[in-house]
Amino acid sequence: MSGFPQGDRGPGAEPTALAEPEAAPLPAGARDVLPAEAGELRALDHTLRTAFAGFGYREVMTPVLEFAAVMDRAQEGGLGHVFRLFDESGRVLVLRPDSTIPVSRLVAGRLADHPGPVRVSYVARAFRPPPPGRPQAAEQRQAGVELVGSAGPAADAEVIGLLRASLAAAGLVDFRIGLGDVSLTAAVLDGLEVGEAARGRLRAAAGMRNLVAWRRAAESLDLPDEGGRLLAALPTLRGGAEVLDRVEEAVPAAGAACARLRRTLDLLEAHGAREAVLVDLGVLRDWPYYSGVVFEAYAARVGVPVAVGGRYDGLGARFGRDRPAVGFAITLEPLHRALAGQEDAPAAPRAGLVLVGGMDEEIGAARDLRAIGVPVIALEAGDASAETLAESDGWRYVARREGEVYRVLDRLSGDRSEGRRLLEMVT
Repeated sequence: MSGFPQGDRGPGAEPTALAEPEAAPLPAGARDVLPAEAGELRALDHTLRTAFAGFGYREVMTPVLEFAAVMDRAQEGGLGHVFRLFDESGRVLVLRPDSTIPVSRLVAGRLADHPGPVRVSYVARAFRPPPPGRPQAAEQRQAGVELVGSAGPAADAEVIGLLRASLAAAGLVDFRIGLGDVSLTAAVLDGLEVGEAARGRLRAAAGMRNLVAWRRAAESLDLPDEGGRLLAALPTLRGGAEVLDRVEEAVPAAGAACARLRRTLDLLEAHGAREAVLVDLGVLRDWPYYSGVVFEAYAARVGVPVAVGGRYDGLGARFGRDRPAVGFAITLEPLHRALAGQEDAPAAPRAGLVLVGGMDEEIGAARDLRAIGVPVIALEAGDASAETLAESDGWRYVARREGEVYRVLDRLSGDRSEGRRLLEMVT
């Protein structure tokens, strides 16, 4: 038996080529974020925070870890498929699966004495295990708002109007907000006297977003012709107020719910958001705590919603304070992809200077520029990689000293210049 460890070779053997390094694997649904994207996501954070503040929403922060027993109050049967772990005492914890539930806990507890309406915002991460076999993010960066203590179309319209304003402020151009209402769907089922067993089949089809199964379940019922046709087609109905007219004509008992949604549309006109909103009775939400309007924002070239939201009037009571509430969450990664996809031209180089010698011979110059807010990426004197680095990382300027002058390349304009005062050349 050879005296060399397994995998080694003895003297005189041919050298073994080193294998190419492989990236360490990540858990399903996880990914790294590189510097350029991280900077753009931070800029989105700032833009959305500013938009929220313009409507009077103040930021709160909730912990990533919550007690499972508390979070499971959010819905009958508990939260279901979430990340669970244990603390040192054996108590079950969950990673925050969405932001609405912990914010509702916070408002019902810490802000229970607030006279309302309570307007809060957040920028946070939510964690949900991806479904088996589906490429879905396990970690989502979210920015959103919750309006607690105000019921009815006026509150719904404010939140949807803020969503439209926030997406527009972020620079999104081609987007639509689909507006549905789970209470309207319930009113249709009540008006058609659909039994609980049939409702269960319809709920299951809706939860899977299976329009064929929904239609089959509806057509299996013994319903009047007009009402039966409406129910079979309900999740496919999209358009303007005429959709509500059709529902009310077929099922008069749903008239009050249709009137509420019409009023919301009227108020959205005043918010300047009406053109972005489409009545879509197929809009659904994953969490069953929603009780009224539900909505999703879609952008061109992105196959998932960039934002979701709705009314959840019963959630606060599960945490000790019964107050109506409505809100939304923008998911930053799909919004970022949508913004990148709508740009026809490459992004301009961002402000910043790659300074040859900034690590040794030009430390003072680098310090002076940083003091006035100019990012300086320092290299050692004689480093020939400045232009390559600037192009790779997207910096605008490259500078190096030659004798008594600095030679500067402006990558935005392509101009090359020289002078004695570097600060004047890059500001």
